[in-house]
Amino acid sequence: MRRPFRRSDAVRALGEAGLDSARPSGRTAAALVRALSDRLDEAWWRVAVRGGVQPVSRARRDLLHPAGQGGVFPYVDGTFEGRFGSITAVSRVAFENRLRHDPDYPGKDLVAEKRGAYRFIEAYAAAQFPWVRIQAGQLDRNWGPDGLPGLPLSDYAYPRTDVEVDLGGRTLRFTALTAQLASDSTAAGEQVRRYFVAHRLAVRLGDALHLALWETAVVAGENRRLEWSLRNPLTLLIFADQFGQRPARNSMLGGELAWRTSGGLLLEGQAAIDDWTFDEQNPYPNRWAFTVGAGGALGRTASWRARYTTATSLAFHTASPFEAFTDQDVGLGRGFADNELLVATISVLAWPTWLVTPELAVLRQGEGRLSDPWPTPEEAARVPTRLSGTVETTYRVGLGVAGWSGPLMVTATGGLHRTVNADHEAGARRTRLEGRLVATLGFATGSPVR
Repeated sequence: MRRPFRRSDAVRALGEAGLDSARPSGRTAAALVRALSDRLDEAWWRVAVRGGVQPVSRARRDLLHPAGQGGVFPYVDGTFEGRFGSITAVSRVAFENRLRHDPDYPGKDLVAEKRGAYRFIEAYAAAQFPWVRIQAGQLDRNWGPDGLPGLPLSDYAYPRTDVEVDLGGRTLRFTALTAQLASDSTAAGEQVRRYFVAHRLAVRLGDALHLALWETAVVAGENRRLEWSLRNPLTLLIFADQFGQRPARNSMLGGELAWRTSGGLLLEGQAAIDDWTFDEQNPYPNRWAFTVGAGGALGRTASWRARYTTATSLAFHTASPFEAFTDQDVGLGRGFADNELLVATISVLAWPTWLVTPELAVLRQGEGRLSDPWPTPEEAARVPTRLSGTVETTYRVGLGVAGWSGPLMVTATGGLHRTVNADHEAGARRTRLEGRLVATLGFATGSPVR
């Protein structure tokens, strides 16, 4: 429910699984342990370089909402990382010309006229101690069931610089995160500073049941600085009336549950309340979202997973455009609201280091967008709670492949999309192939620090 996870945690979990090395799953576990295990030296450095091609049908990474010019683009990334006692530092920069055409990339206007586009996939430093972890920088984060963008925070958008504080261990963990979002301006030209704050309290009740409660908020104001009361990582679930103040902010509350039954079935759920009113005179529909899912094993070398998620037509934004859960019009959690999605996958271990994943998905998308103006009370009376306007429905039959062999690494997904009411035009139909692939060759070197 919370990603990324540390490599050391993955290695420990693989070791606790006790898989038989004579079976394919055991050989996969052994290969992953070798790939994820760090040096045992107190201090070390490592450099890794990868290069190859990146063919995409459309530049946006979200295949169910395709946009932006596609093509075959070069791709190169370099990773520089080191550990110095309890301190870890990572910088991973990529040359990725696809970014010039991706409508979700915040720097697309700056790189549109240039020959090359670069971004930092990761750039952070972390101090890790037994019960405290502090991380500053940027990297992809996702809070929610694996396979979908989380409701409070996700990797749908490109990463932004933040500070995260983790307290606790596997049984009880508290997480606080603060980030400054891109500034905006009023019609009068006054600068509006925007901030994102998130808190999460997770409890593990044995190996079978995990629960979490979280809150997020977007805080905004003209020439505003984030108050120390909101920077405090130990303020939990008091945004509603903190210190009796009501500064400009938009808050959202939610929770999560993951339960593995005695038969090995994994049940997961996440729910968020952005706004809920009991006033019958209020013309605005309630704003909420939820995800439910299930998954489990299929024999020794395969697994299955099913997810259903929905978000209401006005979820994740509010009357003030500066307080929407977006950064430069791209969602901090979900990139799109006003929809429902059902997706089912089967992951098959085709070779010790290769995974093949067939996929079926159905997306019903209303006309609401996170960047839409907030409706007036008269307009709100005509806005349905879910699936506004002409609903576009996309059916996807897809296949994913991921793995590595020696210096070759491949991540690919593609599928046939059949869209009804395409572009929200009643009766319009469209059939397309949508996909993306990254294939690279690489090498790594490193040594202890003396």
